[in-house]
Parts: sequence; C-alpha cells; structure tokens
Amino acid sequence: MSVARHVALALRKARLQERIALQRDQIAACVESFEKPLALADKVLQAGRVIQQKPWIAGVGVFALVVLRRRHIWRWIGRGWTLWRAWRSGRRWLHENGYL
Repeated sequence: MSVARHVALALRKARLQERIALQRDQIAACVESFEKPLALADKVLQAGRVIQQKPWIAGVGVFALVVLRRRHIWRWIGRGWTLWRAWRSGRRWLHENGYL
C-alpha cells in the first residue's frame, strides 16, 4: 500500500472520529432533556413498589387524610380511586407491551 493511500485512510479515519464525537455530543444533549422526567418516574415506581410490599403505609396515608381533611374526604377518595385505576391500566399496558 502506498504512502498516499495510508495518508488518505488516516485522514478519513480522523474525519469519521470527529463526526462520531459530534454525534455523541448531540445524543447526550437529547438524552439530557429526559433525565429529570425519568428520574421522577423511577421515584414514583419505587414508591409504588414500597406501597405494594407494605400496604399499611397506604392505610396510614388514608387515615391521615381522614383526620386532616374530613370535609374533602370524598373528593380525595374519588381521586385515589381514579389514580388507582390509572395505575392498574398503565401497569397492564406496560406488561402487554413488554416494558415491565
């Protein structure tokens, strides 16, 4: 192989490496915008696992709502029921689509 061919290949390799570095930076910038929402989703899922393992925590929360906000209890029960149904349907969807 000639020297000119080696130089051409070295230049091409350098350009490709620069292009790869630029693409990595672009991907990192795109992923960065999802970091906070995904961290929040992880915390919510972890809280759901804790409540699933220790259901008495949910009972304490309901009791606190009853004691602290007796006037608005039916509204909170309705919200809780809606949230619980959304959680179940979302979990089912995640299982059906292979995310969990």
